[in-house]
Amino acid sequence: MASDVVSDRDKICFGEIADHYHENKLIFGIKYFRKWVLERLASTCPIPSWRAKFHRMRGVNIGKNVYIGYDVIFDRIHPEMITIEDFVEIGDRCILSSHSRGSLTTRKAYPRTIEPIIIRRGVSVNPGCIITQGVEIGENSIIGIGSVVSRNISPNSLALGFPAKVVKKLDVGDGEKNEEKSEAKPEVKSESC
Repeated sequence: MASDVVSDRDKICFGEIADHYHENKLIFGIKYFRKWVLERLASTCPIPSWRAKFHRMRGVNIGKNVYIGYDVIFDRIHPEMITIEDFVEIGDRCILSSHSRGSLTTRKAYPRTIEPIIIRRGVSVNPGCIITQGVEIGENSIIGIGSVVSRNISPNSLALGFPAKVVKKLDVGDGEKNEEKSEAKPEVKSESC
């Protein structure tokens, strides 16, 4: 009866992942549980910078001034395969998965694969997006709500859809220069009547 607590499928998958990391199953299980707790804390934490901190503690590579929305799922097994550069915004309920695999019956035909996900500086990923393994999203790009990104997106692009496609190139310019211009006082010209 005690052996029915954990299914054969779970035992096989758990052993496969522990072997991948060259760790004892017990040690790996403890580390996995810790990462799971951190993910749960990050998913519901009301302070955005703390959400980013909890995900960093799980192993996700997150830069400075990054916004992570509620219920964002960074790969639960291989979080270290995800890199988020500075000034990125990831909306609520996005999923970033750096691995895929077949079921127990299709393992040989569709074996486990692991590839990094890289989200470059200044990217905005709107709510409900899915980003799959092996994808790089170029600097200052915007991913539309609910898009599925399964291939690289070039810098300064607006991409959306299923699968996400670039629909517009963005004229981003130099953000610092644009901020300086907006702070400058406009000239006032008076005309005589």
